[in-house]
Amino acid sequence: MSIRKRLLTWLMSALFVAVIIAGIAAYKNILSGVNEVQDYALRQIAYSLQYSNNLPVYTTEENDDNDNESIENVPDNDNFDFIAQIWNAKGRLIFASHPDGALPRFSNDGIGTVNWQHEDWRVFSLTYQGEIIQVGQPQNVRNSAAASLALHALIPIVALLPVLGVLIWFGVSFGLRPLGRITAYLQERHADTMRPLPTQELPSEINALVLELNSLLMRLSASFDIQRNFIADAAHQLRTPLTAMLLHAEIITQSDRCEEKEEEFQRLKQSIKRMSHLVKQLLILARQQPDAERVSFSEVDLDALARQVIGELSTLAESRNVDLGLISLGELLVFGNQAALSIMLINLVDNAIRYIPENHKIDIRIYRQPTDHVVLEVEDNGPGIPENERERVFDRFYRGNQSDPVGSGLGLAIVRNIVLQHQGTIVLATGKNKGLLVRISLSAWSNNVINQD
Repeated sequence: MSIRKRLLTWLMSALFVAVIIAGIAAYKNILSGVNEVQDYALRQIAYSLQYSNNLPVYTTEENDDNDNESIENVPDNDNFDFIAQIWNAKGRLIFASHPDGALPRFSNDGIGTVNWQHEDWRVFSLTYQGEIIQVGQPQNVRNSAAASLALHALIPIVALLPVLGVLIWFGVSFGLRPLGRITAYLQERHADTMRPLPTQELPSEINALVLELNSLLMRLSASFDIQRNFIADAAHQLRTPLTAMLLHAEIITQSDRCEEKEEEFQRLKQSIKRMSHLVKQLLILARQQPDAERVSFSEVDLDALARQVIGELSTLAESRNVDLGLISLGELLVFGNQAALSIMLINLVDNAIRYIPENHKIDIRIYRQPTDHVVLEVEDNGPGIPENERERVFDRFYRGNQSDPVGSGLGLAIVRNIVLQHQGTIVLATGKNKGLLVRISLSAWSNNVINQD
């Protein structure tokens, strides 16, 4: 159902209910007024009877010993509004305005509601010079009068319902015009158009929606730019090893010397190895973009994770005579994704092993700060990175003056994306032995548990 139909349905239903409630309220108010006026009329009739000397005397023989039990005729309410009666001091009915439908005598003076023959009556009684004067009126007469007056009061409102329906229709249509303009504007746009939607002359509710859409368009535009740049960079980086592989393959097929074929075959293997490493890093980088969908986070023991990574890279470290060590105080829990943090640490240690000279050392340190953060440091005693290049090494495919033939220039870019995904910080500094020190600060698990509670 459209918004217009929903609004019209709800508004017309609410209006209909309001008319019913107004009718009930009007009936009750009018009935209250009718009761007040008719009670006053009962008193006035009774008081007028006590001073009247020209009333016909009720002398029917069967009513000489009239009492409450002898009156069985029920008055016909359609023929009269009031019944007036007078009893003398002996209890004899001496006057009845409607002899064929008299009420029994009620003993209490004053006005009240009584039930006789399963019907409510309003009765006023008074005693004057030994005579009892009683005037009664059926309650349904008052109810009918109040209902008639309430109905007449509601007729103009009911007559206006169609007019109000038309006005509501035009009002809802006018109120929804901004949505129609936004819809038409979106329909005319191309799929790659990321310009913000106009926000002029919009109601506050629709303006809030358009502002959120514009914010989404900005994020999508930034994400698309990142993806376009990523694809362009990846295509550029893949072109070189693919070209080299093609050249090596042509030389192998055209060469007649075994030595040359063997040499080119080794170069081809090196190119394939570099291509494989590059593709693997590209896939990891694509999954670890900071604006990618957030992965599930839980508690991660950084100490245990570091020991696992050291075990995986120990063979590579031994092949280059690199001393790989861990300095930690034991279990230190952080709030993160174990797979992503493992990739981060592997890239840091792998880069350090590949780019420092042989017979050097790498220290991994893990400790907790008083600010409820856990710090991970990876320090080597290699040549380090010049201070003017420390920001650029986080760019994709930037390799500086490194000579590793297999490197892709994506390791530190992946590390930074994972750190940003965990809302942490990363700093490159000079180590104690003039090498490179990478310091990463992550949120501790206990701090996030407190925040969630």
